[in-house]
Amino acid sequence: MRFQGIYPAMLTPFEEDDRVDYDAMGHLIEFLIGKGVHGLFPLGTTGEGMLLSIEERKQVAEFIIRTVNGRIPVVLHVGDISTARVVQLAQHAERIGASGISVICPYFFPLDDDAIFGHYQQISQSVSQSFPLFVYNFPGNARNEIRRPLLARLIADFPNIRALKFSSDDFSEIQRILLETSDDFSVMLGPDQYVFSGLVAGASGSVSGNANIFPEPFVRLYQHYQKGEWEAAKKEQAKIIQISDALMHGKDLSVFKTALAYRGLSGGVVRSPLRNITAEEEKDLFRRLERLELK
Repeated sequence: MRFQGIYPAMLTPFEEDDRVDYDAMGHLIEFLIGKGVHGLFPLGTTGEGMLLSIEERKQVAEFIIRTVNGRIPVVLHVGDISTARVVQLAQHAERIGASGISVICPYFFPLDDDAIFGHYQQISQSVSQSFPLFVYNFPGNARNEIRRPLLARLIADFPNIRALKFSSDDFSEIQRILLETSDDFSVMLGPDQYVFSGLVAGASGSVSGNANIFPEPFVRLYQHYQKGEWEAAKKEQAKIIQISDALMHGKDLSVFKTALAYRGLSGGVVRSPLRNITAEEEKDLFRRLERLELK
């Protein structure tokens, strides 16, 4: 399958005692599906996936797959610093019926291209060659980067590597990747300022943290783009940039979680070492959201 459209990088609600709030998670899933998103991308950076234990990640994945029940695709992020743990999570994701998996480039330790290639090789070969795998490139957080020559090697050698999540502000690199990959390879963009321009350049969609709170302009932009209504799409892009500014570009995940209350949902707290926003910061956030007049 080709992955396309708007995929919120789904938040993981936590209760005050750090337990996963499955009731709040269920409400968030129904909210997003009701707003017309085309898929979900849970347990990644925005979903605090790396702050959950392996068992918690499995339990959350099972809950999401069960709740969505095939209504839209679910791409589970299974990335980790350990190749063995990624393999364990990847095989679990395939068993429970995920639409695909996403794997961030290994982080913390400096790695050359051969080491990164070996990481993805083990993961790719641990699951069915028909089970889609997203390469997740986020050099700003991961330290290591998947450059175009390495991406080309991975695509050529492993038929289940079918998509890329690109989380970098380097639009020239996005354009080069789109020129060098086939039409059936999905390129999903992380930076919200490039949703419209990315689609025009050939990207297949967006994976956005901001879309947890305000999915509507993202979905409308994609619909307008599909119909060739570019002026209307550009207006939605302008709204998305305003939203991103108000939500501080996702740099503080507790802002996303607190902002869910503005939509009548609960995001709960973030896990340590992330910091929850203060009461004064929350008031300032809500003032910014009110000025958007998007509710």
